[in-house]
Amino acid sequence: MSTQRAGVDGAERYFTALGADPAEIAEVRSAVRGIAERGGFSDRAADLVLALDEVLANAQEHGRPPIEVSCWIDGRVVVEVTDVGGGFDRARVWGTHPPEPYGPRGRGLWITRQLTDLVSILSDGGGTRVRLELSPDPHIGA
Repeated sequence: MSTQRAGVDGAERYFTALGADPAEIAEVRSAVRGIAERGGFSDRAADLVLALDEVLANAQEHGRPPIEVSCWIDGRVVVEVTDVGGGFDRARVWGTHPPEPYGPRGRGLWITRQLTDLVSILSDGGGTRVRLELSPDPHIGA
């Protein structure tokens, strides 16, 4: 069930909870793209949606429902994806270099970091929360 509403500050906000069915992702992509475009990030909305797609695929494959997705604008576009899986070993999947070119896995979070201005991950035995941000003034190379 998804909701889209204005928050107390008048900003548009979106929330939904997903199960494990990849078919549910299309509605989320559309809603987040719309918020990004209406928030002034039209030129980067496709990048954000691709990054979100990678994070949602990881949550559905490795996490456990419900997978909650929140999106809002507060000068930035912020998207959070939370699952209640067992978490993961950040050191094993959070490299700073590109994945092996012919390796079978390991590209999702790397791609996500290339497409957004900030990716933060909190993961423990109770689940994982991934936050993606686009900034109107990204600090490229910082």
